[in-house]
Parts: sequence; C-alpha cells; structure tokens
Amino acid sequence: MSNMSNRPDIKASDVKRLLLRIYRRYQGGEISDGKAYREAFVLNSVLKAIEISDLEERLQEIENTLRRANE
Repeated sequence: MSNMSNRPDIKASDVKRLLLRIYRRYQGGEISDGKAYREAFVLNSVLKAIEISDLEERLQEIENTLRRANE
C-alpha cells in the first residue's frame, strides 16, 4: 500500500505516545474531559486502522506463501 502523502507512516508506538500525552494533559487539568475524549477517539481510530492494515499485510503474505507452495 502506498503512502499518498509526504508524511511518514504512523506506527502503533507513535499513537501510544500521543495517547499518553493526552492522558497527562487531562490529568494535569490542561484539557477538558470532552477534548481528551475527542482526541483519544481519533487516535484510537488511527490505531485500529494501523492494526487492520498490519493484519491485512500479514494475511496477504501467508496467502502468497501458500499459493507458491501449491504451484
């Protein structure tokens, strides 16, 4: 899958770091409940997309391996 923007791919570890940053800002009173929820919701959506994409790639590799083995 090609990256359509000039930005580097975001990894799950990046999302984890950003979620922890939201948590610290929330605990420190820097952001409201609503803002923390909205930011975390978006990041969790990104994390889910990363997980699905990784699983799709792994499944494709398995399918390719099985296809080559049966040729």
